[in-house]
Amino acid sequence: MTIGPKSFAPVLAGALALWPLMAYAGAQGFTVLVAIAALLGLVYIRVQKIETYAIAGSAFVLWVVAASFWAPEAKDLLTGNPFEGSFSMDMPGIRFALTILAGIGVLVATGTVMPASSRTSLNVIVGAIAVQFVGVVVTALFMPQILALLAPISDPITEMPQNLMRNVNAFALLLPFLMAWVWHRGETIHWQIAAIGICIFSFAATILTGTQTSMVGIVLMLGCMGVVKVLPKNGFRVLFTTLSIYILTTPILLSWGLAQIRALGLPLPRSFFSRTYSWELVGSKIGDAPLLGHGPEASQTWTDTFGDHPEWLADAASRYVDADAWAAYQVVPIHPHNMPLQTWAETGFIGVLLVSIFIFLVGRELKPPADWPPISKYAAAGLIGMCFAICSFAYSMWNEAFWASVMLTSAVILLQARHDGRSAA
Repeated sequence: MTIGPKSFAPVLAGALALWPLMAYAGAQGFTVLVAIAALLGLVYIRVQKIETYAIAGSAFVLWVVAASFWAPEAKDLLTGNPFEGSFSMDMPGIRFALTILAGIGVLVATGTVMPASSRTSLNVIVGAIAVQFVGVVVTALFMPQILALLAPISDPITEMPQNLMRNVNAFALLLPFLMAWVWHRGETIHWQIAAIGICIFSFAATILTGTQTSMVGIVLMLGCMGVVKVLPKNGFRVLFTTLSIYILTTPILLSWGLAQIRALGLPLPRSFFSRTYSWELVGSKIGDAPLLGHGPEASQTWTDTFGDHPEWLADAASRYVDADAWAAYQVVPIHPHNMPLQTWAETGFIGVLLVSIFIFLVGRELKPPADWPPISKYAAAGLIGMCFAICSFAYSMWNEAFWASVMLTSAVILLQARHDGRSAA
């Protein structure tokens, strides 16, 4: 008797069918989705060879786990009581490591899918992404009404708007795949027009919801798609090498470079102005522990306000008048909102070097864009651009829900490649 599906494709399709629900609930459920999918995929996992980039990636994850033990507020691995609903895993390094491990399991299981077994599953996945797209557009158009409707169960000032923006960011990860899938549906221009329309409506939704990260992400998505189009042999190498260099040089670019731009007195949006000082403060923290870092989530303990830095407060007051508000404003709001800079500060040069080597080696290992199926090629390039934006402006480096959603999106792209009869490596 056969138990369960004959292919991992339906398992992945089931996870993606729940994507819109998880996204609207604040995106934290992606961690559960990738964990369940990984457990169901264990039967399909076959490891025949361990690549060099996998060794580098594993070394980085192990270093993150080790760094958790010297964080300023080192947390217990397990806390609470599962029978009282208070059970949780508090150590961020372990949560991050388990999420990455589960994501790798999903990718390996997806790599076993045979072309003939994925058509229905891909249709389900595309349908779920389309539902998410419609939901994002409707949310953007009727955001005030939706906030008022949900006010009795969710704070309409802070909590719900944040959840709606996370929903947009979650969809943004799938947007490159949806656009590439629609664009290559047929030879007629109607499909290309439809793909362009999806991009335009998505960009408008980011404007209406105030999701600047995804707005930048769409621009970078199109740029990265252009790179693999123009560079059919070395496109992915260029993209991944650029990422690795960006990570290595982040303190120079953000902590020092942006400070020089700010010193010119150029008019800057309030949020970006405050972010420049946040990154400058984080840069100074890097200097306190350059090799080992301060440990994951150490930035949560950096509670300096602008009032603690009179020169910064004077600069803010001269630009934006309301000095009292700036005096109480926290310079680093919970985390730096830039993953490379946070990696520098919390895992040190060792952690940054390991993750940079991993990213560089991935770019070297991937086949040239010309050898990829069209949909997967452009979807993968677009995902790189979108992740570049989100990692630079949005979540904490240790936000396991984000990495789970990236892993699931990558698995969808790999499934499409398998369906088209080719793989990426």
